[in-house]
Formats: sequence, C-alpha cells, structure tokens
Amino acid sequence: MSSLRVVNFSGPDSPELLAQAWRLRHRVFREGLGWDVASVDLLEFDGFDRKAWHCAALQGGRMVGYWRALPTTEPYLLERDFPMLLGDRPAPHAPDVWEISRFVICPDVANRRDVGKVLVQAIGAFGVARAANRLIAVVEPAFGRFVRLCGLPVTEETTPIHVGQGHKGDIHAVIIALDVPAYATSPSSRTTAGADPRAA
Repeated sequence: MSSLRVVNFSGPDSPELLAQAWRLRHRVFREGLGWDVASVDLLEFDGFDRKAWHCAALQGGRMVGYWRALPTTEPYLLERDFPMLLGDRPAPHAPDVWEISRFVICPDVANRRDVGKVLVQAIGAFGVARAANRLIAVVEPAFGRFVRLCGLPVTEETTPIHVGQGHKGDIHAVIIALDVPAYATSPSSRTTAGADPRAA
C-alpha cells in the first residue's frame, strides 16, 4: 500500500493520465462488465470528462484505480442517464453538491482492496477540501457496502432499481450520498486529514 500514489488532475492539463483512465474504464466497464457505455479504439469516455475533476491511484507509474467528480451545476450522469432513480425529486443543482462516478479498480492488480480503500478515502478528502455539502453517486448496492467498509459513512437514498444488463446479468443501482460536514467532524475523516486532493 505504501507504493500507491494518489494524483488529482483536470483532463486538459493531463491528457496522458486521462488517456490511461479511458483505457482502464474501457477494460473494466465495457470488456469486463459488459455495460452499455460508448467506447472508441478501446477508450471509454464521454462528454462529462472535460468538466470533471479526476482522481487516479498510481503504482509504479501504472494507473491501478480511478474516479471522477462532476459538478452538479453542469449536466451530470445521474441527471442524464439515471433520472428514474430520483422518482419525483428534482436532480440536485448546487455548487456544493458533486457527483462521483466511474470508480474503477484494475482487475489484475494484486492489492485491489488497498487500492479501493485509498481511492474511497480520497473521495472523502475531496469533499472536505472542496467544502462540499454532499457527494452523491449512482452505484450497485454491493459497491455502496464496500464504500462503507472502507470508512466512508454513505447512506442509500433510494431502493435498488433495474438500470441495465451486463455480462453478469441484471444491473441494479441506488443513489448513495455522503453528508460531508458530518463526515468532516467524524473520526472516519482523520485518516485523510493530511490529504489535499486539489494538488496533482
């Protein structure tokens, strides 16, 4: 775990890192899980990437994990692709609410759990550093449980809803949310107190 390094970047400033992220996303989401996501030349990307804040875990120069954060003041994934999860509620639109998406861990890395924990902790640090009020994400229920096991006290805001089909069968998703001010004053946040996710 000591060899893991977390970097944060914007796409225009770090095109090589973004290309690595797109390759990893294609490998996991398109090839591994069979999700219905657009992919070109073994790269999975979308129009949200240019407005996103990106986070990657590097090990020996190789990207072994990744997620991105989207401001809800711009169009984002939940609003566009998963409005059925909202029911009658409006999609959040606020400068202090961010959406986390495209969380991925390299399938052949030996220390997958360590990579996942480091990336989850970086999500909490991101929310605190940005003075966010809430972080939200559309995830499969099992992933929400993993996030909680890694120390991020997220809550499920919806019941699971069928959202698609993949190689492993039906895909069900929920919205999970982190109350950032509550998290910032909790013991769970102390492990990331020294991290600054704004610095690449």
